[in-house]
Amino acid sequence: MKLLEEFPPISTQEWMSVVEKDLKGQDFEKKLLKKSLDGVILKPFYRAEDLPSNLAELDHRGARQWNMREEIRDTEIASANEHALRALERGPEELAFYTFPIGPPVRTAEDMRNLLIDIYIDALPIHFLCGPLASATFGLFANEVRERNMNPASIRGSVDLDPITDRCAGWTKAHLDSWKKEFLLRVKEFDSELPNFGTWVVRGALFEKAGASLVQELSYSLALFADYLAAASEEFEPEKLAHLVGRSEIRLGVGTHYFLEIAKLRAIRVLIARVMEAAGIAGHGPKIHAVTTSSNKTLYDPHNNLLRGTIEAMAAAIAGADSLTVAAYDQGYHSPDEFSVHLARNTETLLKEEAHLGKVADPLAGSYTVERLTADLVDLAWESFLVIEDQGGFVESWRDGLIGSQLQVIRTKRNLLLSQRRRTIVGTTVYPNTQETRLDQVQPAPRSTKLRDLSETDLLQLSKVESLADLLTDEPLDSTPLDSYRPSWPFEHLRLRVERHAAKGGKRPKILLAKLGDLKMRQARAAFCGGFFGAGGYEIIEENFDALSQAAMKAMELNADALVLCSSDSEYQEFLKPLSLSIPILIAGNPVESLEELKAAGAKDFIHVKLEMLETLHRYHEMFGVPEIPLDEPLNPKAVKS
Repeated sequence: MKLLEEFPPISTQEWMSVVEKDLKGQDFEKKLLKKSLDGVILKPFYRAEDLPSNLAELDHRGARQWNMREEIRDTEIASANEHALRALERGPEELAFYTFPIGPPVRTAEDMRNLLIDIYIDALPIHFLCGPLASATFGLFANEVRERNMNPASIRGSVDLDPITDRCAGWTKAHLDSWKKEFLLRVKEFDSELPNFGTWVVRGALFEKAGASLVQELSYSLALFADYLAAASEEFEPEKLAHLVGRSEIRLGVGTHYFLEIAKLRAIRVLIARVMEAAGIAGHGPKIHAVTTSSNKTLYDPHNNLLRGTIEAMAAAIAGADSLTVAAYDQGYHSPDEFSVHLARNTETLLKEEAHLGKVADPLAGSYTVERLTADLVDLAWESFLVIEDQGGFVESWRDGLIGSQLQVIRTKRNLLLSQRRRTIVGTTVYPNTQETRLDQVQPAPRSTKLRDLSETDLLQLSKVESLADLLTDEPLDSTPLDSYRPSWPFEHLRLRVERHAAKGGKRPKILLAKLGDLKMRQARAAFCGGFFGAGGYEIIEENFDALSQAAMKAMELNADALVLCSSDSEYQEFLKPLSLSIPILIAGNPVESLEELKAAGAKDFIHVKLEMLETLHRYHEMFGVPEIPLDEPLNPKAVKS
């Protein structure tokens, strides 16, 4: 007898009856339905009727076993080589060297030779994250292949040939209209020199790091791919073009919304298949490389980043990424060290070798939740992509400001959700460790310069340049909509201001939470206010009192900067008696019926969930004499590693 035959089928209405009973009259949609930034409805449970009607179209399975790709960011060539050799003994199947704007300055043939000493470059894919220096870096690498007398067909890997993004990000002075000439020249060169090396790269992860929503990351990546595909189709026959596409790569960031991120990586394959079919191209699509994002990683309570990275890596593995990079948990605020790199590598190794996540292709195929979310993302991303195409494609949409304005809308929405505490960051906006200090860990972002605008002759000779340093100007990079964005940074900045103020001899603001009256309410409100002010970097002290006079004496004894009364709304008028205090008295909560009476009795302010957190903490920083520091000013230049 089959097991399921012993259980009668349960209808959705029967499930809903139980849910509504448990809700005790609360509205199901308001209480349990959530909405993503893109408007995707997230239900608490999914049923067979939620499966999309086009389920067959969604069956574009990814890799069953992904390649572990380790990124190397060491700033010296010798240490980058040592890092690579050490890594190769511990599991990665691919290496990726950063060389712009961070990483070792590989600028000459000798630099390239020293970087790759003792590395068998025909044994595994070698990637270079080199931005606008992609073409010239390829020339240095191809020269190394020739110097070693290697079979060009045995070499795999990639450089960042993505000239549109280079221009949009402001990394080069080259005009946006010149991208196609550079692109076609380089694709032909790559194909003739190293026939199995990567062709072009779509760096969709840069959109994610700039704050893009899931649908934006998908549609912008798709639009970029379509622009490159259209350009290549002008030069190559369909059979050749299919081969070139199969050697291209799309890189996507992976965040911590587990099921949506799985759906996103599944959705990109469906979307790419549509574009290729429309272009009349058969064959394999581009490789999908996933990178656990640094945009949601935090400076404070940073070991939470290990949990975030593990969830992200699991999502990428289950979704079928062809290759995966697990970012070091601390790389968002300084150069990763061997310990953090080791943890990142081991996260991926454990998922692959012990959890065996690569043993089954598309293990969530047929999942009501994942199939529905995949279909929703496909539909929304395709709709967004068509809007971009109607504007003339990615380049034209960037030029007229459509993409930049869309990114700003989402960033503003993210900021507001955090400031209003409708979204939270553990360890930063909620549950802060008020004893933690991090000023000595912060390093300013690397400063780099633009690539000069190259003439047509320069473009033709680019792979033969003797020193890549000759290609760089003295002009610093401009700010663009593709600048990196971390939602936690404004909150971290508030705490760092306090730390720097204290390090220069200033006083760290001190808050006394006076718990009076009703036990349940005073505990709840003290916890809320402790987290609220703790997120600003203040010293928090909690004590129980029987009367305001006791709390006032304690506040003066502690030299506190503010006294916060934590009680129930009905008890505040009883406790709050006129006192002559030199520090502000604050009320935990928003007792609307007695606000005016409490103000008259001496209440300076009210701390409650409806306040905008950032705006309020900025105001208290000013009140307590914590000086402002521009967001882009290095807080601790001495922490920069040479």
